[in-house]
Amino acid sequence: MSSDSQSKNPPRWDWPFWMKGSMPNPLDFFAAPRNFVQPILPGWVFGSVTNINEQNSSAPDTEREVVAAQSYGRQLGRVMDALAILIVDLPKEKQDATAFEEFTKIHREINDIKAQAAARRLDRIVADLATLKETKPEEYERLAASLREVLKGAQ
Repeated sequence: MSSDSQSKNPPRWDWPFWMKGSMPNPLDFFAAPRNFVQPILPGWVFGSVTNINEQNSSAPDTEREVVAAQSYGRQLGRVMDALAILIVDLPKEKQDATAFEEFTKIHREINDIKAQAAARRLDRIVADLATLKETKPEEYERLAASLREVLKGAQ
């Protein structure tokens, strides 16, 4: 049979015209996938990702340098600390403004989160010191002496 005769003859079985497009071809089940793109961990972010470009900054290069030196969180934290001091210096009737009350609440919550994070870090240090005491007593004694000196100066 020539290729011309095959192209002129319709396939022996085909979907009825009224079903085409409404149901998938059952034989496509065995066909290779048409799309080989598969996202890996969609929506996940590893590390800090900040998109700074010409659409959201008038000087993206400068902003990237600033953020590399001082994160947005650090910048915002300094502004919040300064504003908290200014609010305390206001007359009492002005301190009661809703905006200042809401700000004070957020500032307190953030400080609580920071304190809890610091406590968790110190708990890890205590656990590490206990391990060091068991496994390397000389290193433990060296670090314990250093900590005693630092803590003595803090009193």
